[in-house]
Amino acid sequence: MYLKFFNGKEKPVINVYDKYNYGFFEWLLYAFIGSFAMAITAWIFYKNMVVVCFSFAIGLFYPSLKKKSLLEKKRNILRLQFKDMLYYLGASLSAGKSVEQAFITVNSTLKSLYPGKKSDIVIESDLIISRLRMNENIEDIIRDFAERSGVEEIQHFSDVFSVCKRTGGNLIDVVRTTSRMISEHIEIKQEIATNFAGKKQEQRILSISPFAMVVFISYMSGDFMEPLFSTSIGRIIMTVSLILIAIGALISNRIMDIKF
Repeated sequence: MYLKFFNGKEKPVINVYDKYNYGFFEWLLYAFIGSFAMAITAWIFYKNMVVVCFSFAIGLFYPSLKKKSLLEKKRNILRLQFKDMLYYLGASLSAGKSVEQAFITVNSTLKSLYPGKKSDIVIESDLIISRLRMNENIEDIIRDFAERSGVEEIQHFSDVFSVCKRTGGNLIDVVRTTSRMISEHIEIKQEIATNFAGKKQEQRILSISPFAMVVFISYMSGDFMEPLFSTSIGRIIMTVSLILIAIGALISNRIMDIKF
């Protein structure tokens, strides 16, 4: 995203990675998904249009709940892109360029690597170049990027980068080590995700199976299920069942959510 000055020049927007701002159509998509899922659930368990409409309205809050996972996805993408930036930064430093010149070269390379719509790392590299041209300290620029990103590897790089600049350490080795560390972290995470893929699929099937069972029994033996939909005790039983299903799904999601 870019803002234009009155003279036609562009200034990169400062991204904030602890908040997620929906586009209109994106919000509409997740609101529809949440409302549709809630309405279908209410119809399966209650078969009452008042409850269905109420559940549909509750589903409009789903975009707010979805923000956390979207932010985590955004940070994971930034982590991958930052690894690419470090790779090209290390190559430029190895060629004998200064840190400032290396970032200018990296900025040009990243724009070729991520063409079209501006990616986060391109926006950040544009911001770094703009602040360098305003004679800001490179350490402060990297530190600000690390604090906004919320990515642990970027924060570690910022700390070591500052120490190297102050003490005259080998910056090339620092960049290479950080790049290797991020690569190993990503590989381990991908390996864990691959090993858990089957279990996650089983977890999804188990979460859906109670709904499928209720639909199947209602279709095959409507008279048998009718008291659950038409009596007070039946509605209480269905409500308790729905709560237990939700708790089970929440616990299983927590178990499958591996973070390190």
